[in-house]
Amino acid sequence: MTILVSEAIPLLREALVLQLESSSLVTDVATAADTEQLQRMLREESPDLLWLDGTFTEVRENKWMKSLTKEHPELKILLFGQGDAAPEIKKYFKQGVSGYLPKTSSAEEIEDALESLAKNKQYIPPSLNHIFSNWLTSSKSLVQKKHCSHLTRRENEVLQLIVNEHTTQEIAHELFISSCTVETHRQKIIQKLGVKNTAGIVREAIYNQLYINS
Repeated sequence: MTILVSEAIPLLREALVLQLESSSLVTDVATAADTEQLQRMLREESPDLLWLDGTFTEVRENKWMKSLTKEHPELKILLFGQGDAAPEIKKYFKQGVSGYLPKTSSAEEIEDALESLAKNKQYIPPSLNHIFSNWLTSSKSLVQKKHCSHLTRRENEVLQLIVNEHTTQEIAHELFISSCTVETHRQKIIQKLGVKNTAGIVREAIYNQLYINS
């Protein structure tokens, strides 16, 4: 994987290069100090991944981000941001980024992000799961998106409890059903959402706004 690191702070930029070069997934790392240099390099090169500093003023502008993703539709973008506000992160995914990492991320989370992006999967670190869970369940309405319309009422209820980190036993107790029935619903949700496991359910719920009213 070839990576273009666009980071404003020189020391952090150098540290990121060292960290990324230590990964077996990375074959080459180039750097850009600002968005002007970034855009010039993207016209000359075709990296697999853009590591984008979320503090750049242009990044907060919808027009600039949409233009970037439109001009480079095959480019994976990992946003390296300071905030952990779910609505703001959600906005970036709508604009076309492939992953998000806060600047407090560990080396392990960086490697996890690279592995996910290398497999063409989107990435949000586990450290933000609780924030997204609160955001998902704070909505007062059910927003039906592409997959959600295929879920039954009971499957939607199970989905809500899953994103709230309830265990199988807790879901069974809450819905007055057996643990086996809960697992059956879980497997059907996995099939309908086209994911592989429970983590995939939560990720798909986040990306597709599968809010369940509380």
